[in-house]
Amino acid sequence: MTELVELSNSEHSTLKVLDNAALGFVKQQHILNIRVKEITQAISNFPVFLVKNPHTGMWNISALTSFEIGQNLFVADNKWNAIFTPTSMQTFPFFLMKLTGENKGYTIGIAPKDQAFSSTQGQRIFESSGKPSILLSRVKTLLEADIKNDIQSYQFAQKLESMQLIKRINLVVQYGDSTVQTLQGMHTIDETKLQQLSNDDLGALNKQGYLMPIHAMLMSITQLNSLIQKHNNIESNKAISQVKLALE
Repeated sequence: MTELVELSNSEHSTLKVLDNAALGFVKQQHILNIRVKEITQAISNFPVFLVKNPHTGMWNISALTSFEIGQNLFVADNKWNAIFTPTSMQTFPFFLMKLTGENKGYTIGIAPKDQAFSSTQGQRIFESSGKPSILLSRVKTLLEADIKNDIQSYQFAQKLESMQLIKRINLVVQYGDSTVQTLQGMHTIDETKLQQLSNDDLGALNKQGYLMPIHAMLMSITQLNSLIQKHNNIESNKAISQVKLALE
C-alpha cells in the first residue's frame, strides 16, 4: 500500500471517493485483515488465520478470500457476495494512521493518489465549508471505534504468541490436473497446546474474552471446503480437487 498521509480539509478539500471504491480494492485481495471482535462473524464465510507482516513483524488476523493471489471469490458483478463485511471495507479508502513524534495517537490517513479518489466524481470528503461530509462523518465514527479494536487485536495476538498457541502451516492446494500450489505464511491455533493448558490458563483466556475467537478460528478452517466450491464454480478457474493443511 502507498504511504499514507494525514487527511486534511485544506490539502484534500477537492477530493471525492468514487462509488464502489472498496470493491475495486478488495476484488484483488486474497486475504482481508479483520479485528479480533470480527472473527466470530467472519467465520460465517471465511477461513480465518494469523499472518505476520514481514515488514513490521506484527500479527494480522486475516480472512482468506481466495486461493489465488489477486483474486477475491466474494466479489462478482460489482457486488460483495458475503454475509460479513469487514470494517476495513466499510472505511476504505480511509485508514487508522498512527501519529509519530510528540503527538502520539491515531488520526485518519489516506493515499491521495489512490484510484479510489477523484476530483470530478464521487462522494465529497469535505463540504465547501471545510466540515466533514456525511461520508467522512460515518467513516470517522467507525475508525474511532476501531482504535480500541486495533489495540485489542494486538493484545490478542501477543497473548497467543506468549502462550505458544500459534503454529505455522502451509495450505497445499491440489488441482484436478495434478499440479500443486502452496500458500505459505499462514498460522492457526495450536489445538494440541490449547488442550494442554491448565484450568487457570484457560480461565484467564476466558476472562479476557479470548476463548471464543480462539475456538472460532479453529472452526473456521471448515470454510476451506466452501472456498473450494466457490473457486470451482468459476469456469475460468483451474479446478481444485482438495486443500491440505501442512505443518512447517
